[in-house]
Amino acid sequence: MSDAWFERDADALPALEAMLRARYPTLHAFVVDGVCRVRGGFEAVPGDIYGIEVGLPSNYPASAPSVWETEGRIPRELDRHVYPDGSLCLGTPLSLWLALDGDFGLDRMLDIPIRNFLIGNSLVEKGEPWPYDDYPHGPDGIVEHLEELVGTGDGLKLGRFLLNMMGGKVRGHWPCPCGSGEIIRRCHREGIEMLRRAPRGYLMHAVESILKGLEQKPDAA
Repeated sequence: MSDAWFERDADALPALEAMLRARYPTLHAFVVDGVCRVRGGFEAVPGDIYGIEVGLPSNYPASAPSVWETEGRIPRELDRHVYPDGSLCLGTPLSLWLALDGDFGLDRMLDIPIRNFLIGNSLVEKGEPWPYDDYPHGPDGIVEHLEELVGTGDGLKLGRFLLNMMGGKVRGHWPCPCGSGEIIRRCHREGIEMLRRAPRGYLMHAVESILKGLEQKPDAA
């Protein structure tokens, strides 16, 4: 027996199907090879329907699903925020967790990051610029997101700070990592408190990605 969420809780899949019938009747859940996938049409805004497929992870809704646009409408290009396998780049794991407060329920995913992504694509199709923060892909994008929260884009400093946070060493009277000379509670307190709420695994993923990016830079120390 697999460890899929719908096998651990016999009521979970029927509840998901009932939610789809009530709120998204053109989307349907299927179990294929032990994985639950949701497929069909999704109306980003009235009259603008995309074909999508959502793969729910085995620990759903504790982590984000993978999402594909299925009708070839969006080019599989990183500049269009689509990976080569066709999955949509909705954000880094940490940024998604923070944006959704750790709730990756399908209705919440559809209503916020998936809908926003598709609306952005529709605007690009009309010749307008991408309407959201356009972070680079990979480690540089993680650094830019953290810079907004912590105030520094120094990868090494960010990595050390997150490790100290995971170790419970960061205190409000510490100098703010942004370098302002102020203590944390008088400077980037809000962003740092947001990071404190994130699970350790998401913070470690950010640290590992940043360090990997630094190793790949030709001028890395």
